[in-house]
Amino acid sequence: MKIDPHIHSIYSGDSNSQVKDILKQAQKVGLNAIAISDHNTVKGSKFAIKESKNMDNLLVVPSIEISTYSGHILGFGVTEAIPKGKSAIETVERIRDLGGLAIIPHPYSYYRHGLFTKIDDNLSNDGVETLNARYIIGYSNSHAKELSKNKNLARFGSSDSHFIKSIGDCYTEIDCDCNVDDILDAIQKKKTTPKGKKTSNFRVLGNVIKRKLKRSKTIPNEVSEIEQ
Repeated sequence: MKIDPHIHSIYSGDSNSQVKDILKQAQKVGLNAIAISDHNTVKGSKFAIKESKNMDNLLVVPSIEISTYSGHILGFGVTEAIPKGKSAIETVERIRDLGGLAIIPHPYSYYRHGLFTKIDDNLSNDGVETLNARYIIGYSNSHAKELSKNKNLARFGSSDSHFIKSIGDCYTEIDCDCNVDDILDAIQKKKTTPKGKKTSNFRVLGNVIKRKLKRSKTIPNEVSEIEQ
């Protein structure tokens, strides 16, 4: 199965992508599963799970991207918000207490809050992004791949999408059936293969400009729907 485990929605505050549009695009590009990993909130993830219940061919895995004081960590499989600003060790412990897996996104990217630019990469974790669509060529991905080999970690491909057209640019192939428990189990068994392509720098820049122009309009009616 193909999953994009790192997608941002309007709830992140740095994306214009509405949840319903994310689901439609994921189906369009042939993904079997996604995870909306918004910054420090599970609102987008919960809304996506609710909206996907009537979709036979797309699974939504709960997730969140937590801002520790050293960098970012994905709480993959987590259904509750985890406080930001804690240490990486505390955050990993909390993720696991909630039954999730600690995945390190863009671990060596200095300008994207890469965790291992601030702390030692011996931190206990369950996997690392070795193919992030924003950094498909460069130090962060190549060094993460080396780390995954040395530490026997699950390897992830992720779009790290902040706009609709980039969803699925990078993704992870997982050897399992299409349900959340099997996905988490396969990750723990290292049955993951990162694949994909780099998101166009031109599109990334265009999206940043577009988002800044529309910042005041980025939170639509979905907010009231999920909070009801």
